[in-house]
This record gives sequence, structure tokens and C-alpha cells, in this order.
Amino acid sequence: MLTSYWVSCPSLGCHWTGSLLPSRDTDSWKGPRPTIAVARFECPQCHNEWRAHVHGDDVDPIVEDELVTQ
Repeated sequence: MLTSYWVSCPSLGCHWTGSLLPSRDTDSWKGPRPTIAVARFECPQCHNEWRAHVHGDDVDPIVEDELVTQ
């Protein structure tokens, strides 16, 4: 079952907040639970793309510094 997440765009100067579906790998989200731990989102306002850690029904944006160290 596809599920949407309540997110806020992390881009500087963009203050969009709302409900979004993950933007890639939608097949990973069709089962009862997501099969991946990281989701990608695209802001409908500024079109910035960002990644977030999936924790059950919640997501936490990945900070750029985390991407460098992983």
C-alpha cells in the first residue's frame, strides 16, 4: 500500500510543508511495509529532491553531511 508522509522541504528559502509520496522506487512501497529504509522526495514547490530515513510512519531528512560520511 502506498503511503504518503508529512514532510517539510529542507531547502533554504523554501517553506513548503505537506503530504508527499516517495518519488522513486514506488514498487518498494506497495507492500504492507516499505522494503527500503531511505526514501526520496521531490518538493512540488521548488522541485528540490532530498532523501529521508524511514522510521515506521515517519521520515527524517538526511542532512548533506550524513551523505558524505555514509
